Amino acid sequence: MKDLTKGNIYKTFLLFAIPMVLSGFLSQAYSIIDTIMAGKLLDADSLAMIGCTSAFITFFCSVFWGYGIGFSIYIARLFGAKEYEKLKEAIYLNYGIMIVIVLALSVFFVLFKGQVLELLNVDPVIRDGAGRYFAIYMLGSIFVLLSYNGVYLMNAMGSGSFPLYMSMISTVIHIVGNFISVKYLNLGVLGIAISTVLSAFVVDLCYFAELRKCFKQLGVGDYKVSFSVKSLAPSTKYAIPVMMQQMIMYVSSFVISPMINGIGKSASAAYVICLKVYDINATIYQNSAKTLSNYEAQSIGAKKYENIKKGLRVGFLQGLLFSLPALVLSIVFADSFCLAFLPSGYSGEALNLSLTFVQFFLPFILFNLVNNLFHSFYRGVAAMKLLVVAATIGSVARMIATFLTVGKYGMNGAYFGWAFSWFAEFVFVLFVYYTNRWKREEFGNI
Repeated sequence: MKDLTKGNIYKTFLLFAIPMVLSGFLSQAYSIIDTIMAGKLLDADSLAMIGCTSAFITFFCSVFWGYGIGFSIYIARLFGAKEYEKLKEAIYLNYGIMIVIVLALSVFFVLFKGQVLELLNVDPVIRDGAGRYFAIYMLGSIFVLLSYNGVYLMNAMGSGSFPLYMSMISTVIHIVGNFISVKYLNLGVLGIAISTVLSAFVVDLCYFAELRKCFKQLGVGDYKVSFSVKSLAPSTKYAIPVMMQQMIMYVSSFVISPMINGIGKSASAAYVICLKVYDINATIYQNSAKTLSNYEAQSIGAKKYENIKKGLRVGFLQGLLFSLPALVLSIVFADSFCLAFLPSGYSGEALNLSLTFVQFFLPFILFNLVNNLFHSFYRGVAAMKLLVVAATIGSVARMIATFLTVGKYGMNGAYFGWAFSWFAEFVFVLFVYYTNRWKREEFGNI
């Protein structure tokens, strides 16, 4: 655990961000490894089985990612204010409620998985395999979500190294599990889903043990938590708006997914490759920016308001430093990146479609780097309304642009809609910042 508001800001940001970026990258390795295993050890149809439901799964998970991210900002403020009893109480209460809700929703969607696949317009050729993968992943999604939220909590309390170790452990378990279940047990995409759930479960146990250790170090190990609706209310001020923001961000992917699946299974396979290449790049600046949100929240908790703008400037420079090398490599070696997810010797349509995105549309991700930085900034200063508005602008822009172009231009229309949404939101977040509209929201009190 660490107080981020003390010491040289450049050194603090860099030392805190490096393990967070590595941890985030390894966490993304879950889905990246799944995709590579499906493409290399199975076939392009298996790749499509995973990809065709990814929009729904991501949308579902985004609700609880958002809740966890927003909640962690509240925890960072409590940590900065040294209100450790409230911190422990909030963690137990919020995560208990989240577990119950996630389990109930997971069972519901598995029971109605046929309707979900129909809604997503999944190709009949791959529907059975896609349904099996979807069912196992959804039933185990609580473990995956808890592992992500364990990262958020550790980051809020100034710990970047422990999540890195956990990501390393989960990645090893995941790779070994995939290899055994797919190559030797012949479980296909079902084995890939099982490996994901198993590795997340092991990591969850480690996070729970580490949290208990943290509580002891903070002097609240023996503090008896009392559960009440009143104690839940303060955290929802941070968690609910970010949850809404994440839902709005990912609803566009959910809405356009049937359009992409309707183009054909090659488009579904190409889209999942594009998502993975995007994830590789986005996870770098997203996790770098988490330094900013936790820094801002701890600063406000400690009433060090002079740190606010300084943190934004340093966060921007750090984001560019970390992100540009990966972006350049992705574009220069686009063939190698895309082929990594496909069977050896593959030269079909899925490859050509994915190359188009990486070479011509991925560079526009720099707009999204700025957007994400301001997301973290506004979360840190509790300007929650702006988060929701910014996400709405980006999401609506993507859906409209895609709807207007995908019919005529196919996947190029889908890619254009994605890039256009980044630019539209970029214009908005800069306008809000430089007109000082973000200062109108209250951020001084917990």
